[in-house]
Amino acid sequence: MTGKVIEFKTTLLPFDGAKKLVNANNSESDLLYKEYYDLGDGKQLCTLVFERYFFRTGGRGSLTIILENVSGPNKVKCIPSGSAEGILNIDWGASKDFVRWVENALSAYTLEEPQR
Repeated sequence: MTGKVIEFKTTLLPFDGAKKLVNANNSESDLLYKEYYDLGDGKQLCTLVFERYFFRTGGRGSLTIILENVSGPNKVKCIPSGSAEGILNIDWGASKDFVRWVENALSAYTLEEPQR
């Protein structure tokens, strides 16, 4: 499984959304990387990378999350990667579960259904 981008808009500024995701993180996921940029004029850009072990695939998957308001309203972009195993490259729903975690953590602030 490689990264189909799931995108949605939120009422939270990127820094606030990133803080909610970092604080909502549970023992299933490891935060590998975080980066915050204040571009001035209220424009912010955050990148978070989480990793999680999935029993159903017998491997680790990662989720890159980009939160930004540089190109318009506050957006959250989720890019899952690496959760598939074997010759057929099937992830058995692992990437959807990983993205759903972000959707649930930010659901109270979501303006529209995620675009899949």
